[in-house]
Amino acid sequence: MQDSSHTVRSDTTGTRNVASETLANLAGGVEKYAISRAIRSGLWIWPSFTALDVYMCFVAFPGAPFRLFILYRILIELLFFVFYRATLPETADAKRLFPGLVLCFFAAAFTVSLMAIHLGGIVSPYMHGISLIALVWAALVPTHWRRGLATFVLVGMAFPLVMGMGAAVSPAARAEWMGRRELIDFASNYVFVVSSCTLGVILSHLVWNAQQQARKIGSYQLEELLGRGGMGEVWRARHYLLARRAAIKLIRPEKLGGDVTARRVVLTRFEREAQATALLRSPHTIHLYDFGISDTGAFYYVMELLVGRDMESLVREFGEQPAERVLYLLEQVCESLSEAHATGLVHRDIKPSNIHVCRVGLHYDFVKVLDFGLAKDRRPDSNNETLAAIDHATGTPAYMAPEIILGEADVDRRADIYALGCVAYYLLTGELVFEAETSMKTMVRHVKDAPVPPSQRTELSVPAALDDLILKCLEKDRAKRPQDAQEILQMAKRIRRDGAWEQEQARAWWERHLPELCLP
Repeated sequence: MQDSSHTVRSDTTGTRNVASETLANLAGGVEKYAISRAIRSGLWIWPSFTALDVYMCFVAFPGAPFRLFILYRILIELLFFVFYRATLPETADAKRLFPGLVLCFFAAAFTVSLMAIHLGGIVSPYMHGISLIALVWAALVPTHWRRGLATFVLVGMAFPLVMGMGAAVSPAARAEWMGRRELIDFASNYVFVVSSCTLGVILSHLVWNAQQQARKIGSYQLEELLGRGGMGEVWRARHYLLARRAAIKLIRPEKLGGDVTARRVVLTRFEREAQATALLRSPHTIHLYDFGISDTGAFYYVMELLVGRDMESLVREFGEQPAERVLYLLEQVCESLSEAHATGLVHRDIKPSNIHVCRVGLHYDFVKVLDFGLAKDRRPDSNNETLAAIDHATGTPAYMAPEIILGEADVDRRADIYALGCVAYYLLTGELVFEAETSMKTMVRHVKDAPVPPSQRTELSVPAALDDLILKCLEKDRAKRPQDAQEILQMAKRIRRDGAWEQEQARAWWERHLPELCLP
């Protein structure tokens, strides 16, 4: 019944992040998840070649030091394990992980070369193990060729480096370099190593370049995944020519599935969300910059990037909010909804996660309303019938008005008034108006049960007039509610005491609780 939500937080630049899903970009385009995947693969691939060691030491080259080979395998496996552990924390510095990955692969190539000393020297078949290492890197670590070249040079030079060191200290090893036959065999085999490293540079760069192309949306470059929901993905993006950062909401074609009806619902709702948002000019409605279809077939729209918290995260992180602040925020939501209602739009999915409390320039506690994906257009020339016939997801159970739950046909702006009362209730108490084990039971309570006044569910002071306003918004009979957002706006202004919560108090709160997002 609802678009899946996601928990967001803000980093020191004000960028929203989803901690479990964030893709931290590395210089040169190598991503944290690719490093983790490569090291994790190394943990499995490296010990699997112990079976080959057994054959080489006991069949092909009897007398080779098998125990030493086992020690080599254990040491490199431990190295991979140490760096794998380093990739696990969400706060791991991706830029520092990349040199660790390079070290792991070079150490593996160097160790294979050490094994080759005992398995034929400069003509050892183990030389081809380095080719495998280079190709594994190419398959698992997409990166720009300039960044990858140094790694492949290190891996490719490991064998001649080890053999050269051996020749410097061992007359027997030095003698191998003097034989014409040995040099020819070495050159014949080593050309495969060089070819593998060259091919690795090319393949790694091609995959990296394909990823970069996939992340180009119009005039924007996708930089960081902010979250996923039922309506697609949200990314932080950067305009190629301007310094402006933005948020891009997109639906990739492969995510739509094969069901024609489901694809139609998602795309129609997505297009309607963009069009509805573009109609509105209130400073408290999120601004839309662009809308379209990318070269890869992804449907997208570009909107302003918000600095702050959505109301759900705000309450979860800082607890219930004082009445004066709730009124201050409520007034701004009403300004956004007043314009939407005046143009004939009913949001139908007002909830804390769709309302953001932001810093905009020097303004703090600046509200932005977003996600008009379920908006109903009540203008005479609108066409909602097609979507209504196939769209059964009309809100979020915890904030759904009784008339929506009962399936009444003529849902109007008073449904948003009910949801807004639920939002104010949540801000004041940190609790939902009605809670139950299932969504269906929650909706039944919205239809039948009388709400407990918010003042009885919080230790903070709640003015009687605010209690009364919220309970009026939560009336089952929509005729008894305030009839539009403008009416609530006027009521909230009468309740809020002058100077009780203004920009001075808002800035002080941000400087105390979110100093990293404040301007100096």
